[in-house]
Amino acid sequence: MSCGDEVEFNSPAFQGDRQNLLWRADDFSATVNSSGELTITGSNNIETVNLRIPQVIEGTFVTGETNEIEAEYIDAFGTRFSTNNRPDESVSLYPELGEIIIEEIGGTNSRFTGSFRFLAFDETGLNSIGFTNGVFFKVPLITNGVTPE
Repeated sequence: MSCGDEVEFNSPAFQGDRQNLLWRADDFSATVNSSGELTITGSNNIETVNLRIPQVIEGTFVTGETNEIEAEYIDAFGTRFSTNNRPDESVSLYPELGEIIIEEIGGTNSRFTGSFRFLAFDETGLNSIGFTNGVFFKVPLITNGVTPE
């Protein structure tokens, strides 16, 4: 007999620790709008995470510094938490910084691998949701509703 940890990882995948509990997307995709902005989306049919960066390139993008870089979480009730919403002064005087890291763009710019972490606030700035240890692996680009091969 041997003992050990069983690791399960799907390919492709989108998951992270939300408030210290594993959150896993059942559906995920990447899109590029007419301005060239990349959005990587994960959803479990109840909640959605959107990661937005201004262009399709590998690199580290810091949330909370500019509105063009955003991590967004929409809960089961439709409440939108965004890194572009600033915390109320009673919570924090400074914006919370997070990261979206695009580590690899593969398959003729059609699959995205990377990681993320962020703390996002609702419109009031009083309520927050945090993600750590977030990863997305080979998330496919969807063009006109079609996933490339």
